Amino acid sequence: MLVAMRNRMIALGFGARTWSLRTRRAVAGLGRLRLRDLDHITIPVTDLDEARRFYCDVLGAAHLMTIDAAALKRFGRPTAENDGEGTYHVSLYMGGTTRVDLFLQRNGQPGVTQGHPHLAFRVPPGDMLKWKQRLESHGVPTEGPLQLGFPGQASLYFNDPSGNHLEVVCHGYSQPIPIRPPVLTGLVWNTSRRP
Repeated sequence: MLVAMRNRMIALGFGARTWSLRTRRAVAGLGRLRLRDLDHITIPVTDLDEARRFYCDVLGAAHLMTIDAAALKRFGRPTAENDGEGTYHVSLYMGGTTRVDLFLQRNGQPGVTQGHPHLAFRVPPGDMLKWKQRLESHGVPTEGPLQLGFPGQASLYFNDPSGNHLEVVCHGYSQPIPIRPPVLTGLVWNTSRRP
């Protein structure tokens, strides 16, 4: 009980500090040139259909649009070279206001044991094990939850079908978990069990 309370207090403190920093930045930036929100990120994927199914069906993203040969034609843009590599993409919303664009690109994913870059999605502490169960029920190997940060921080690591490193993270987690970095070699997909 004391550990759970301590971890919730740490999470509240971290949240308050983050809110304070964002508020100070907004006030200091009034009338000044400044960057606002992160509009979008791009993730290289090797198969657009497979990536769309994974991000929408497994992770719950909302599909915004697909840019392929037909879309380029509708928009009056020239035909893509290299079978669309680097041009064709699927745009999604995972949560919040940042768009995620999955671009067809047959290279560019991090190495199996290279921890960065990766994308982390925040969830409530009570959902951490539900996410682990959901991912594993779809044949997605996971590592965690593990603590790498302050007490009450928990991370669950996994890869998308193209090998991009992803993380589900929460603050205020109260269950005992290992305190160590993830072992990334276990996150390689078994290609016979893709979503």
